[in-house]
Amino acid sequence: MKRKMFSVKIMRRKSNLLLWGFLSGTVLLDQASKYFAEVHLKHQSSIFNPWLSFTLSHNTGCAWSLFQNHTMPLGLLGIVLLFFIYYARNTLRIYEHPIAFGLLLGGVLGNAIDRLFRGFVIDFIDVNLQIYRWPTFNVADTALCIAAFILILFPSKREQNSAV
Repeated sequence: MKRKMFSVKIMRRKSNLLLWGFLSGTVLLDQASKYFAEVHLKHQSSIFNPWLSFTLSHNTGCAWSLFQNHTMPLGLLGIVLLFFIYYARNTLRIYEHPIAFGLLLGGVLGNAIDRLFRGFVIDFIDVNLQIYRWPTFNVADTALCIAAFILILFPSKREQNSAV
Protein backbone atom coordinates (compact mmCIF):
# COMPACT_ATOMS: atom_id res chain seq x y z
CA MET A 1 0.00 0.00 0.00
CA LYS A 2 2.79 2.41 0.90
CA ARG A 3 4.56 1.55 -2.33
CA LYS A 4 1.45 2.40 -4.36
CA MET A 5 0.99 5.73 -2.54
CA PHE A 6 4.66 6.54 -3.17
CA SER A 7 4.33 5.79 -6.92
CA VAL A 8 1.17 7.94 -7.13
CA LYS A 9 3.01 10.83 -5.47
CA ILE A 10 5.90 10.48 -7.92
CA MET A 11 3.50 10.32 -10.86
CA ARG A 12 1.66 13.42 -9.60
CA ARG A 13 4.94 15.30 -9.10
CA LYS A 14 6.22 14.44 -12.60
CA SER A 15 2.85 15.34 -14.08
CA ASN A 16 2.83 18.71 -12.32
CA LEU A 17 6.42 19.46 -13.41
CA LEU A 18 5.54 18.75 -17.03
CA LEU A 19 2.34 20.77 -16.78
CA TRP A 20 4.07 23.82 -15.28
CA GLY A 21 6.97 23.50 -17.72
CA PHE A 22 4.72 23.46 -20.79
CA LEU A 23 2.45 26.15 -19.33
CA SER A 24 5.34 28.55 -18.71
CA GLY A 25 7.07 27.66 -21.98
CA THR A 26 3.87 28.29 -23.93
CA VAL A 27 3.29 31.67 -22.27
CA LEU A 28 6.92 32.75 -22.79
CA LEU A 29 6.97 31.68 -26.45
CA ASP A 30 3.56 33.25 -27.04
CA GLN A 31 4.43 36.60 -25.46
CA ALA A 32 7.87 36.73 -27.12
CA SER A 33 6.39 35.99 -30.56
CA LYS A 34 3.69 38.65 -30.04
CA TYR A 35 6.35 41.19 -29.06
CA PHE A 36 8.31 40.26 -32.18
CA ALA A 37 5.16 40.65 -34.30
CA GLU A 38 4.37 44.07 -32.79
CA VAL A 39 7.90 45.33 -33.46
CA HIS A 40 8.64 43.81 -36.87
CA LEU A 41 5.24 43.55 -38.57
CA LYS A 42 3.83 46.96 -37.72
CA HIS A 43 4.07 48.33 -41.28
CA GLN A 44 4.47 45.22 -43.43
CA SER A 45 3.74 41.53 -43.76
CA SER A 46 6.35 38.82 -44.09
CA ILE A 47 5.42 36.33 -46.77
CA PHE A 48 7.14 32.94 -46.60
CA ASN A 49 5.27 31.15 -49.37
CA PRO A 50 1.88 31.41 -51.09
CA TRP A 51 0.02 29.88 -48.15
CA LEU A 52 1.89 31.19 -45.07
CA SER A 53 2.62 34.76 -44.06
CA PHE A 54 2.96 36.83 -40.91
CA THR A 55 0.52 39.73 -40.78
CA LEU A 56 -0.08 41.81 -37.66
CA SER A 57 -3.67 41.88 -36.45
CA HIS A 58 -5.33 43.11 -33.24
CA ASN A 59 -8.40 41.10 -32.21
CA THR A 60 -10.76 42.57 -29.59
CA GLY A 61 -12.93 39.45 -29.71
CA CYS A 62 -12.21 35.74 -29.50
CA ALA A 63 -12.00 32.87 -32.00
CA TRP A 64 -12.94 33.83 -35.55
CA SER A 65 -13.37 37.43 -34.31
CA LEU A 66 -16.56 36.60 -32.42
CA PHE A 67 -17.68 38.95 -29.61
CA GLN A 68 -15.73 41.95 -30.90
CA ASN A 69 -15.09 44.74 -28.38
CA HIS A 70 -15.71 42.47 -25.36
CA THR A 71 -12.03 42.27 -24.46
CA MET A 72 -12.26 42.73 -20.67
CA PRO A 73 -15.08 40.20 -20.08
CA LEU A 74 -13.26 37.68 -22.30
CA GLY A 75 -10.01 38.28 -20.37
CA LEU A 76 -11.74 37.77 -17.03
CA LEU A 77 -13.47 34.66 -18.39
CA GLY A 78 -10.03 33.36 -19.37
CA ILE A 79 -8.73 33.81 -15.82
CA VAL A 80 -11.80 32.04 -14.38
CA LEU A 81 -11.32 29.25 -16.93
CA LEU A 82 -7.67 28.87 -15.87
CA PHE A 83 -8.61 28.31 -12.25
CA PHE A 84 -11.53 26.01 -13.17
CA ILE A 85 -9.41 23.76 -15.43
CA TYR A 86 -6.57 23.54 -12.92
CA TYR A 87 -8.96 22.90 -10.00
CA ALA A 88 -10.94 20.30 -11.96
CA ARG A 89 -7.77 18.51 -13.07
CA ASN A 90 -6.48 18.27 -9.50
CA THR A 91 -9.86 17.45 -7.94
CA LEU A 92 -10.51 14.67 -10.45
CA ARG A 93 -6.84 13.61 -10.13
CA ILE A 94 -6.28 13.53 -13.86
CA TYR A 95 -2.51 13.30 -13.98
CA GLU A 96 -2.42 11.96 -17.51
CA HIS A 97 -1.72 14.31 -20.39
CA PRO A 98 0.24 16.94 -18.44
CA ILE A 99 1.62 18.29 -21.71
CA ALA A 100 -1.88 18.82 -23.08
CA PHE A 101 -3.02 20.52 -19.88
CA GLY A 102 0.12 22.68 -19.86
CA LEU A 103 -0.52 23.75 -23.46
CA LEU A 104 -4.21 24.36 -22.70
CA LEU A 105 -3.53 26.50 -19.63
CA GLY A 106 -0.61 28.28 -21.33
CA GLY A 107 -2.76 29.14 -24.34
CA VAL A 108 -5.59 30.47 -22.21
CA LEU A 109 -3.16 32.50 -20.08
CA GLY A 110 -1.27 33.88 -23.09
CA ASN A 111 -4.42 35.33 -24.64
CA ALA A 112 -5.81 36.47 -21.26
CA ILE A 113 -2.62 38.46 -20.66
CA ASP A 114 -3.13 40.24 -23.98
CA ARG A 115 -6.78 40.99 -23.29
CA LEU A 116 -6.23 42.30 -19.78
CA PHE A 117 -3.01 44.28 -20.36
CA ARG A 118 -3.20 45.33 -24.01
CA GLY A 119 -6.96 45.50 -24.60
CA PHE A 120 -6.73 43.14 -27.59
CA VAL A 121 -5.10 39.88 -28.65
CA ILE A 122 -2.17 40.05 -31.04
CA ASP A 123 -2.59 37.64 -33.94
CA PHE A 124 -0.03 37.33 -36.71
CA ILE A 125 0.08 33.86 -38.30
CA ASP A 126 -1.83 34.00 -41.56
CA VAL A 127 -2.62 30.80 -43.48
CA ASN A 128 -4.25 31.09 -46.89
CA LEU A 129 -4.88 27.79 -48.68
CA GLN A 130 -6.50 29.56 -51.67
CA ILE A 131 -9.73 27.55 -51.17
CA TYR A 132 -9.95 28.74 -47.57
CA ARG A 133 -8.24 31.49 -45.64
CA TRP A 134 -7.91 30.59 -41.98
CA PRO A 135 -8.47 33.45 -39.51
CA THR A 136 -5.19 34.96 -38.32
CA PHE A 137 -3.95 33.31 -35.11
CA ASN A 138 -1.01 33.17 -32.68
CA VAL A 139 1.12 30.73 -30.65
CA ALA A 140 -1.42 30.60 -27.79
CA ASP A 141 -4.18 29.62 -30.24
CA THR A 142 -1.92 26.92 -31.68
CA ALA A 143 -1.23 25.54 -28.19
CA LEU A 144 -4.98 25.45 -27.45
CA CYS A 145 -5.67 23.49 -30.64
CA ILE A 146 -2.84 21.01 -30.04
CA ALA A 147 -4.10 20.46 -26.47
CA ALA A 148 -7.65 19.89 -27.69
CA PHE A 149 -6.47 17.34 -30.27
CA ILE A 150 -4.43 15.45 -27.69
CA LEU A 151 -7.30 15.35 -25.20
CA ILE A 152 -9.82 14.28 -27.85
CA LEU A 153 -7.63 11.70 -29.60
CA PHE A 154 -6.18 10.19 -26.42
CA PRO A 155 -8.85 10.22 -23.71
CA SER A 156 -7.72 9.44 -20.18
CA LYS A 157 -7.77 5.83 -19.04
CA ARG A 158 -10.36 6.75 -16.41
CA GLU A 159 -12.80 7.77 -19.16
CA GLN A 160 -12.14 4.59 -21.14
CA ASN A 161 -12.60 2.32 -18.09
CA SER A 162 -15.82 4.00 -16.98
CA ALA A 163 -17.34 3.60 -20.46
CA VAL A 164 -16.84 -0.18 -20.42
